[in-house]
Amino acid sequence: MVYGSTRGGTAGLAHMVADASATQGLSTSVRRAGDVRDLGDADAVIVGGAIYSNRWHPDAVAFVGRHRAALRQLPVWFFSSGPLDDSARSGALAAIPQVSKLAREIDIHGHVTFGGMLDKRPSGILAISAWRTVGDFRDRRHVSEWVERIAGELSAASPATVRVIDTTPTPPTKPTVVIKPLAPEPAPERSGPIFARDAEPEPDDNVSEPESPEPKRGRLRRYLALDKVGDDDDEGLDLFGGDDAETEDLVDQV
Repeated sequence: MVYGSTRGGTAGLAHMVADASATQGLSTSVRRAGDVRDLGDADAVIVGGAIYSNRWHPDAVAFVGRHRAALRQLPVWFFSSGPLDDSARSGALAAIPQVSKLAREIDIHGHVTFGGMLDKRPSGILAISAWRTVGDFRDRRHVSEWVERIAGELSAASPATVRVIDTTPTPPTKPTVVIKPLAPEPAPERSGPIFARDAEPEPDDNVSEPESPEPKRGRLRRYLALDKVGDDDDEGLDLFGGDDAETEDLVDQV
């Protein structure tokens, strides 16, 4: 909260703004406009200036000129003080042209005009316009209502982060049934007395393959012919009549 004041009326309004801000949970630093060299870590700025001869206080005008770039990055509000009557209480008084021009350059959030204060009759040029308006026309309630609107805008500009948690119950998941074909049972080992009859005989190295019947009969026939009859094959064969078929029958009978 910075202000430009000559007779103390606007300075008093600046402190009213600070008091109302405290009731809204806002921390406010009140400083004279001519003493501010930087805005520091301010989150918002309110500039107030007294109106004299339809001109805003020069300290307030100079402050806006020095910090124009920084003020464009922040939410800013202006207020003016001056009317020495109850006209400002309605809130319908427009800003003077000089203040309106500065407001457009900064793109402020709002402006209001409060009633002024004149504790004694001034001398010189000011006495011409204020010869019948001595008094305090500042309205603390008007100030509080305006600050309340500012606090609402600041809160809306920085909303709280809300995390929504879905409380809808999740339906239970059905178990997945996997049907596998039954594996065939292993065949029993073919051993023991039950399967002895099906077992193939193991080969015997000492048993020779049986010879065909034809060579065996030939050797027997030769044995009979040679050993029983004599060493002459012809004579032995003649003994059987020389007929091979009859000889084979005879051998088979023997």
